[in-house]
Amino acid sequence: MNLLRTVTLDRANRKKDKSVSLTFITQTEQSSEQFVEIDKMLGDSGVLYFKPSGNLTTEEVKELDNVEVENEGKSKAQRLRGMLFVAWKQSQQHDTFQEFYSTYMERIIEHYKSKLEQE
Repeated sequence: MNLLRTVTLDRANRKKDKSVSLTFITQTEQSSEQFVEIDKMLGDSGVLYFKPSGNLTTEEVKELDNVEVENEGKSKAQRLRGMLFVAWKQSQQHDTFQEFYSTYMERIIEHYKSKLEQE
Protein backbone atom coordinates (compact mmCIF):
# COMPACT_ATOMS: atom_id res chain seq x y z
CA MET A 1 0.00 0.00 0.00
CA ASN A 2 1.28 3.46 -0.86
CA LEU A 3 0.40 6.70 0.83
CA LEU A 4 -0.12 9.87 -1.21
CA ARG A 5 -1.24 13.04 0.55
CA THR A 6 -0.79 16.77 0.07
CA VAL A 7 1.18 17.86 3.11
CA THR A 8 3.15 20.68 4.67
CA LEU A 9 6.56 19.97 6.17
CA ASP A 10 6.00 21.21 9.72
CA ARG A 11 9.11 20.27 11.66
CA ALA A 12 12.52 18.62 11.43
CA ASN A 13 14.44 17.53 14.54
CA ARG A 14 17.94 16.07 14.72
CA LYS A 15 18.19 12.85 16.76
CA LYS A 16 21.11 11.56 18.85
CA ASP A 17 22.20 9.17 16.10
CA LYS A 18 22.22 12.06 13.58
CA SER A 19 19.04 10.84 11.87
CA VAL A 20 16.22 13.36 11.45
CA SER A 21 12.61 13.15 12.59
CA LEU A 22 10.27 14.80 10.08
CA THR A 23 6.73 15.91 10.83
CA PHE A 24 4.23 16.54 8.06
CA ILE A 25 0.67 17.85 8.38
CA THR A 26 -2.01 17.05 5.82
CA GLN A 27 -3.50 20.09 4.15
CA THR A 28 -6.99 18.64 4.20
CA GLU A 29 -9.06 16.85 6.81
CA GLN A 30 -8.64 13.07 6.76
CA SER A 31 -11.64 10.75 7.06
CA SER A 32 -11.60 7.82 9.46
CA GLU A 33 -10.91 5.49 6.53
CA GLN A 34 -7.96 7.64 5.40
CA PHE A 35 -6.60 7.71 8.93
CA VAL A 36 -6.86 3.91 9.13
CA GLU A 37 -4.70 3.72 5.98
CA ILE A 38 -2.06 5.88 7.66
CA ASP A 39 -2.33 4.02 10.98
CA LYS A 40 -1.71 0.66 9.25
CA MET A 41 1.64 1.96 8.01
CA LEU A 42 2.98 3.10 11.41
CA GLY A 43 6.38 1.54 12.01
CA ASP A 44 6.87 0.64 8.35
CA SER A 45 10.01 1.72 6.53
CA GLY A 46 9.77 3.25 3.11
CA VAL A 47 10.87 6.06 0.88
CA LEU A 48 9.68 9.64 1.14
CA TYR A 49 9.63 11.86 -1.92
CA PHE A 50 8.60 15.40 -1.07
CA LYS A 51 7.77 17.80 -3.87
CA PRO A 52 7.62 21.29 -2.32
CA SER A 53 5.07 22.75 -4.70
CA GLY A 54 2.24 21.66 -6.92
CA ASN A 55 0.71 18.22 -7.24
CA LEU A 56 2.04 15.01 -8.71
CA THR A 57 0.64 14.11 -12.07
CA THR A 58 -0.84 10.66 -12.67
CA GLU A 59 2.23 9.86 -14.77
CA GLU A 60 4.60 10.90 -11.96
CA VAL A 61 2.72 8.72 -9.48
CA LYS A 62 2.94 5.73 -11.84
CA GLU A 63 6.67 6.31 -12.32
CA LEU A 64 7.28 6.56 -8.57
CA ASP A 65 5.28 3.37 -7.95
CA ASN A 66 7.50 1.51 -10.42
CA VAL A 67 10.83 2.72 -9.06
CA GLU A 68 12.84 0.05 -7.24
CA VAL A 69 14.67 1.75 -4.38
CA GLU A 70 17.33 0.06 -2.30
CA ASN A 71 17.17 0.91 1.39
CA GLU A 72 20.32 2.96 1.98
CA GLY A 73 19.84 3.37 5.70
CA LYS A 74 21.66 1.61 8.46
CA SER A 75 21.48 -2.16 8.69
CA LYS A 76 19.62 -3.70 11.61
CA ALA A 77 22.99 -4.63 13.18
CA GLN A 78 24.23 -1.04 12.82
CA ARG A 79 21.03 0.27 14.39
CA LEU A 80 21.37 -2.18 17.31
CA ARG A 81 25.01 -1.19 17.87
CA GLY A 82 24.05 2.51 17.76
CA MET A 83 21.24 1.96 20.24
CA LEU A 84 23.60 0.08 22.57
CA PHE A 85 26.12 2.92 22.30
CA VAL A 86 23.50 5.46 23.40
CA ALA A 87 22.45 3.13 26.25
CA TRP A 88 26.12 2.87 27.33
CA LYS A 89 26.51 6.66 27.30
CA GLN A 90 23.41 7.04 29.44
CA SER A 91 24.18 4.24 31.91
CA GLN A 92 27.97 4.44 32.24
CA GLN A 93 27.92 0.96 33.79
CA HIS A 94 31.19 -0.06 32.10
CA ASP A 95 34.47 1.75 31.55
CA THR A 96 34.47 1.14 27.81
CA PHE A 97 31.81 0.71 25.19
CA GLN A 98 33.46 -2.53 24.09
CA GLU A 99 32.89 -4.05 27.56
CA PHE A 100 29.28 -2.85 27.59
CA TYR A 101 28.67 -4.09 24.03
CA SER A 102 30.16 -7.49 24.77
CA THR A 103 28.09 -7.91 27.95
CA TYR A 104 24.80 -6.91 26.33
CA MET A 105 25.36 -8.91 23.16
CA GLU A 106 25.99 -11.98 25.33
CA ARG A 107 22.73 -11.29 27.18
CA ILE A 108 20.85 -11.05 23.89
CA ILE A 109 22.49 -14.23 22.55
CA GLU A 110 21.77 -16.17 25.76
CA HIS A 111 18.16 -14.93 25.77
CA TYR A 112 17.47 -16.30 22.29
CA LYS A 113 19.63 -19.38 22.82
CA SER A 114 17.48 -20.31 25.84
CA LYS A 115 14.36 -19.91 23.72
CA LEU A 116 15.78 -22.32 21.13
CA GLU A 117 16.67 -24.90 23.78
CA GLN A 118 13.10 -24.87 25.16
CA GLU A 119 11.51 -25.76 21.86
